[in-house]
Amino acid sequence: MAFDQEITRQPLQHLNYFMEWGGKGWQRLMNHAFQDFMGKDLHDQQLLEIGTRYGKMACLFALLGAKVVGLDMNKKSLEIAKEEAIKLNVADRTSFIHGGGDLASVSANTFDIVFSKSVLVVVPDLVRFLEEIKEKLKPGGKVVFLENAKGPWWVHLLRIFRHHAKWDHTKARYFAAHEIKAVSEVFDEFTIRSWAFPPIVLMMARKPHYSDDQT
Repeated sequence: MAFDQEITRQPLQHLNYFMEWGGKGWQRLMNHAFQDFMGKDLHDQQLLEIGTRYGKMACLFALLGAKVVGLDMNKKSLEIAKEEAIKLNVADRTSFIHGGGDLASVSANTFDIVFSKSVLVVVPDLVRFLEEIKEKLKPGGKVVFLENAKGPWWVHLLRIFRHHAKWDHTKARYFAAHEIKAVSEVFDEFTIRSWAFPPIVLMMARKPHYSDDQT
């Protein structure tokens, strides 16, 4: 109980809890997103998290004041997410929705921020999905994407050595230069930050304020 009270008072001091997995690199890049792009006060912000999993990041955003929709394909994970929101007293600012490989369950022009972590890399048609995300954002809305990056060749050798007994590395996907370029071409004001080891990329951008046919 004491820990729950502490993280609700100072949630950004407990990113290791909210991010669920990943090390310091993930946390440092996320801190950068809060400090220099998203802001630490999310009151009056509508936020969509794609791939919310157990809902901890959704709860973090809610603790910072946002109204959050968490979308995930796994119904069991969403039940855990709802329990997490109750535990952290943010059930009134979070809703968790079961969704498949598209965003049809959420409305267009609704969100100020769309966030995802290690989701885009498994999307089969990345450009189409990015266009869907853009459609769900309000004009000028922000995207924050954290992804496992491909990195140099020697990183793959280390991945094979470390994980060969756990999963088939030949089927693993990592964000590469052409995928980063795709994000930059869909959104405006694109900026990128990276972490060297393990390779991680943080991409931040905005939906254009005007559609292409407006002058």
